[in-house]
Amino acid sequence: MAKAPVGVLLLHGLTSHLDCIDPVVPLLEKYKLPYRMPVLRGHMTKPSDLAGVKWQDWVEDGQKALEDLLQECDKVLPVALSMGSLVALNLALDNPTKIQALVCIAPALQLKSRLSPLVPVMAHVQKEYKFKFDPRGYFDLEQARTSRNYPSLPTSALAEFVRMGARLRNRNLLAKITVPALVLATIHDRTIAARSAYFLHEALGSRDKKLVWFDRSGHEMLRDAQRQQVLDAIETFVVAHAGVKTAAS
Repeated sequence: MAKAPVGVLLLHGLTSHLDCIDPVVPLLEKYKLPYRMPVLRGHMTKPSDLAGVKWQDWVEDGQKALEDLLQECDKVLPVALSMGSLVALNLALDNPTKIQALVCIAPALQLKSRLSPLVPVMAHVQKEYKFKFDPRGYFDLEQARTSRNYPSLPTSALAEFVRMGARLRNRNLLAKITVPALVLATIHDRTIAARSAYFLHEALGSRDKKLVWFDRSGHEMLRDAQRQQVLDAIETFVVAHAGVKTAAS
């Protein structure tokens, strides 16, 4: 069987359940695009399974899924949420000839908290970090109440997340990524610093790149009030860069 020109790699965020990224699946099935949606190390079981996981492990999991997907397609287009965006950026750096384009949703280059640089130090004395529910983090509170994300995580895993973001906040490194890119962000993100999206969009070496802001969404952009608009933006980009046939084509 002939390979598809492009497949899509869906990458979830830190502590995320797959339902934070799987709303994209019907879109991919609509266009008959092959895809993979890997569970990154330590997720979809219990929070303590993140203990001892390194950021390189998450990239390795993404790499394995990418290579598996390439059995069905010639190139891969990652669509990634939050920490998944960091994995996707690493994959783009490590596989420049295998990546077709890139979608980063709420890219997690830097936490919003001013204490984030201290997290690696905190990990030595505080073993667990618990999330406090913040209703201001969602516009659709029903989605907030039904979240299946981990309510906590080992502080060591949060430190690895911070280290991965710090490594990628490097203009010279990001300038090496030249594939078309779509960055989706929300001005009301209470998890990730808004400047992350600005920085990423500016630093990418891509000539074809776009930054789109949303104003009625929290960090979980595919599970909040503007989820359909977010999906529409992803669909437009995927159709333009994955070589799919539409009714108008």
